[in-house]
Amino acid sequence: MSKERKMSGRLVSVGVVISFVALIGISSVFAKEITIRMGNVDSPFELTLTKANGEFASTDIKCQAFKKIVEENSQGTIKVKIFPAGQLGGEREMLEMTKMGSLEMNGCSAAPLASFVPEVMAIQIPYIFKDENVALEVLNGPVGEELNELIVKKMGMRIFRWAYEGYYNIGTTKKPIRVPADLKGMKIRVSETPNLLEILKLAGGVPTPIPFTEVYTSVQQGVVDGAMTGIGLHYTIKTHELIKYYNVSNMWFGWSPIAVNEKFYRSLTPEEQYWIKDAALKAIRVYQGMYFWGNDLWVELFKQRGIQVYLPT
Repeated sequence: MSKERKMSGRLVSVGVVISFVALIGISSVFAKEITIRMGNVDSPFELTLTKANGEFASTDIKCQAFKKIVEENSQGTIKVKIFPAGQLGGEREMLEMTKMGSLEMNGCSAAPLASFVPEVMAIQIPYIFKDENVALEVLNGPVGEELNELIVKKMGMRIFRWAYEGYYNIGTTKKPIRVPADLKGMKIRVSETPNLLEILKLAGGVPTPIPFTEVYTSVQQGVVDGAMTGIGLHYTIKTHELIKYYNVSNMWFGWSPIAVNEKFYRSLTPEEQYWIKDAALKAIRVYQGMYFWGNDLWVELFKQRGIQVYLPT
């Protein structure tokens, strides 16, 4: 082979490599930018090297962690805009928005999900799980996957992973609750969950479904005599400033997943789907750790404020 032909072949090879590199550069420059709107109902969480605002139960933690991780994973091609503190409405409204696709993702709790997918009530049966470790194994195992597929089928919304939101207990303003009979005639705020309404009715209470964003004013104005939610959420919505008794029965688990509109998720490339799922799984772990960390701190705070915390022996 002549020197000229060898040189020509080398030049062609170099040209192909340069063209390939150039195409990669052009594609990265013109890569589509995706904006994800993500809502929650809780106060913004603040955590720096020197301080924290104590909102360890705020679902805003999930959203902030997800935003940080997915924007880093995608090198900025995926942007996340967070709407905290119920800016888009209550949790039920945000679930409906995610179902319809007007909201790409949410960090809401699972409490109102039973209104859309009745099978969710199975994981809200009182005392169905021995403890939180068992509950997490079940919900993030085959049973949880089956439930997730039902939610996709009935709502067009995908759950990435379930997080434990703490036991739901009742904070009251007028009297303590030691046995179910103590609930007789008491108006107690509950989430919009059908089986919770029935549980309190059976105990003789008056269940009052009120959106999470309206709980504080409802307790303050005497619309209800107390509220049933997790201890960390009492802190988040500041009802710990109003209640006099925190009555621990640990009968019901609160759940808090990260969810995405299925149609939106399916419209993404496999790589983009991976970035979002990876960020969601990591964000759930961040939230879960924060919640566990806060549990003892909140009990201590309640006692310091003079709230009677009843812990069954």
